Amino acid sequence: MGQTRTEGGDSFSGADPPRAFPGSGFQKAVTMKKFFSPKEVARLVGIPGSRILYWTRLGLMPHIRKPRRRLWFDFQGLVAARTIKALREQGISLRQIRVCVEKLKKRQPDLATPLSEVRFAASRRRIVLAKKKRRFTPEGQLHLDFGEGDGRLLTLPGSDVHNLFRQALDCELRGAWKEAWDKYLTILSLKPDHPDSLVNLGNILYRQGFAEGAEVHYRQVLRVDPHHAEANFNLANLLEEKGLRAEAVHLYQKALEANPEFAEACFNLARTLEKEGNLKLARKYWLAYLDLEPTGDLADLLKKRLAEELTPKDEQPCHKGKL
Repeated sequence: MGQTRTEGGDSFSGADPPRAFPGSGFQKAVTMKKFFSPKEVARLVGIPGSRILYWTRLGLMPHIRKPRRRLWFDFQGLVAARTIKALREQGISLRQIRVCVEKLKKRQPDLATPLSEVRFAASRRRIVLAKKKRRFTPEGQLHLDFGEGDGRLLTLPGSDVHNLFRQALDCELRGAWKEAWDKYLTILSLKPDHPDSLVNLGNILYRQGFAEGAEVHYRQVLRVDPHHAEANFNLANLLEEKGLRAEAVHLYQKALEANPEFAEACFNLARTLEKEGNLKLARKYWLAYLDLEPTGDLADLLKKRLAEELTPKDEQPCHKGKL
């Protein structure tokens, strides 16, 4: 299998020892993804997947359909799910939420996804909308509080954590690692077992050369959430680097169980299996990777290699030197 050069200057060939996916390194928590499967949304929000599908059928969850009729949600869909869950926990019925969304769409046609664009809260089992320190009913009337504790506005739980996490991701994109680190620590002071913050703190430690500290964070995540895709993947990369390939294979497989469309996990698993001599199973995951990432330099190289393996030796071209 020839070699190809990635943007980061890395290369790979069939003879190379398997390592982290070329050019991408360790994976941030799933919240960085552009699209989420119903299973991922359910895990992030902390509810059964069947509930996500039911809310979608009710028209409450903005979504898209990709090839093979798969259902996907963007970041607005994730926010909508968090909002619905919070309202339900405060005694608001699904019927109330549906009626509120319909009224908002009629009053403000420019609102494509009200549950992710407007701040929702609950007051005495009624929905209240908040904007610039003013509170309104879904009908557009100003909501007033009379008497202490009467009409008290209950803010959505986790809103501070959610906003801080987005800010931390923005810091990482800007390369402001210290600022991102501080924000993740603030999140953990509010929610000590926040898995995505722990994963991303581990990534920052790894970037700074503290692999042991990164491993501690990934393992802490897996104690809380054994099916966290990125924690399994990143820990697998660390263990593979240490030569613990059997454990790495197990963790790559767990990452794929949590997210069957995790292309990087397919790639690294195939390479690790190949290094272990399990060529038949490695081929299965090479093909799975190509199914997920059918285009690109790596895909072209893999296709060429797999095609050569299927061609009988006596049919392969013979290159002769000059006489």
